[in-house]
Amino acid sequence: LLSLLSAVAMSTLRNDVEHAESPLSTFEKGLPWPHVDPDAYSADVRKGWAKTTHRSLNVFRYMIGLTRTDQDRTLYNAARPFRVVGGVSDAEVEMLQTARGPLAKVALCSMWLEEFISREHMAGSTGKIAPPIISRLYQFISDGMLG
Repeated sequence: LLSLLSAVAMSTLRNDVEHAESPLSTFEKGLPWPHVDPDAYSADVRKGWAKTTHRSLNVFRYMIGLTRTDQDRTLYNAARPFRVVGGVSDAEVEMLQTARGPLAKVALCSMWLEEFISREHMAGSTGKIAPPIISRLYQFISDGMLG
């Protein structure tokens, strides 16, 4: 859940377009890390990420401001998905899509994380951890939501 919260918060910060395809993907253990620069992928992998395959034309379009449309931003962000440990369930994706606005999505994920901590503590999964330590987890989540 912490990985999901981080991914949703980061997609909010980079201003993903509403109603675009989810920028979240599953983190697969043991696979090599993705390239830091998506332009380092081969041309067949990058197909569809830009309106043209000519790098010089892409640079020119960027310099004169033609790459700032919602469609271009969606293509750019689709090339840079956020990997979520454990993946994202269909129910989570549905709830995130129905949340109104990016801040609501982040708040929803933080609520899921707080609920998970509460449930695990009540079930005894956290062991003999004192309540003040558990409350510190809530405090850290709250501090992160302040910005």
